[in-house]
Amino acid sequence: MFFASVAIAPLWLLLAPAAPAGATGVTLEQVAGALRAAPCWQVSFGQRYVPAGFETGASEGGTLTLAPPASLRFDYAGEQPRIFATDGAVARWVDPAAAMCTAVRIDATTWGRLPLTAFLDPGAARAAFAVTAAGRTLTLTANAPTPELASVVVTVGADNLPAAVTVIDGSGNRNEFTFSAWSARVEPPPGYFRPALPGAAPCDPAEE
Repeated sequence: MFFASVAIAPLWLLLAPAAPAGATGVTLEQVAGALRAAPCWQVSFGQRYVPAGFETGASEGGTLTLAPPASLRFDYAGEQPRIFATDGAVARWVDPAAAMCTAVRIDATTWGRLPLTAFLDPGAARAAFAVTAAGRTLTLTANAPTPELASVVVTVGADNLPAAVTVIDGSGNRNEFTFSAWSARVEPPPGYFRPALPGAAPCDPAEE
């Protein structure tokens, strides 16, 4: 990718708070500290959507770029590359092969369904979810479940960075993400989290 790696080594160890006395596992705050140790991260991801009642589903993957406090970009690889990105205010889905760009404003429900967002704002996550920890697994159960979101299950690696995230909706459908080879980066250029079709400006949300 066009922006360079930065060396942070064990800096996240200095920023991640210690677990409270009596804690049984890793905390949201520890993961947030690890993610905040660099201005930006890139990581390879795999994604699998598994409908309720099934054990297998459609899979794809690519590269995720994450820049705290509120920016995410998924670049899907394959024969028809697509981009999903948010700058924290607007989410955009760009499909060049279909000449399609869709934009929606981010609200609390939408933001809560995006992988890794709970770690970018642990305080907000604890207000919206009941959080339990067991070893390196965190389970976030929505206080007010919706059809789109019931719970999030996260496996955290030894480096305190997420290794897997499963988002479960109200019908039991699962959107499973795996992450590998986290790499600290410098901050990307302006506009990176506002993707657009080739030769066009970023699309805007429809007026309500």
